[in-house]
Amino acid sequence: MAQVVETLSASFFLANKKLVMVKKIDNFKIYKKAFVGLTAGVLIVGILGGAYIGICKVQHNNMYNKVESAGFTKKLTEDFIERYQGNYALTEDGVDYLVTPKSIGKYELDTDNFWLTARKGDMDITINIDENRKIFLALYPGEIEVDEKGNVIDTSKKLTDVQKEHMDDLLTNRKEEILPIVKRALELWDTINK
Repeated sequence: MAQVVETLSASFFLANKKLVMVKKIDNFKIYKKAFVGLTAGVLIVGILGGAYIGICKVQHNNMYNKVESAGFTKKLTEDFIERYQGNYALTEDGVDYLVTPKSIGKYELDTDNFWLTARKGDMDITINIDENRKIFLALYPGEIEVDEKGNVIDTSKKLTDVQKEHMDDLLTNRKEEILPIVKRALELWDTINK
C-alpha cells in the first residue's frame, strides 16, 4: 500500500508538473502572439505614416512646381514682399497676377485649387478667381461675380452707390481693358490648377 501511495504521489506530482509546464507554454504562446501583433501594428502604422508623409511632400512640391513653371516667382526681399504681400507674382503688360500661397502644413493633403488675383494700377482694377474658377470683380469694399465676358452674374447683391458707380465704370467704360485681363487670368488659373 505504501508503494501504491508512493506511485500515486509520484504520478500526481508528474501530472502536476506537466500541467504547470503546459500552462507556461500556453502563456508563452499568448505573450508571443501579443508581441507579434503589437510589433506588426507598430510597423503598419509606421509604414502608413511614412507613405502619408511622402505623398504629402510630393503633392506639396508638385502644387508649387506648377505655379513656378507658369512663370510666377516668389522672392523674400523687402521690395517684393511690400509690392506683392508675399504672394507668388507674375507681371505682364502692367498687370500683376498673384497666387496666394496656401496655409496648409507641409504634411497635409490639399485638393483645393489656388486663388488667383489680377490687379492693374494701384488696385484700380482687381479681379479674383476663386478655387471654383468663379470670377469676382473687386469694388472696394466688396466684390461682385462676373462671367468671362464681363457680365454680372449675381444681380441680387445690394451695392452702395459708390460700388455701383465703380462697377458701371469698369464694366461699361473700361470693359475692353478688363476682358483681356480676365482672359489671361483664367489661362493662368487653368495652368496652375489643372
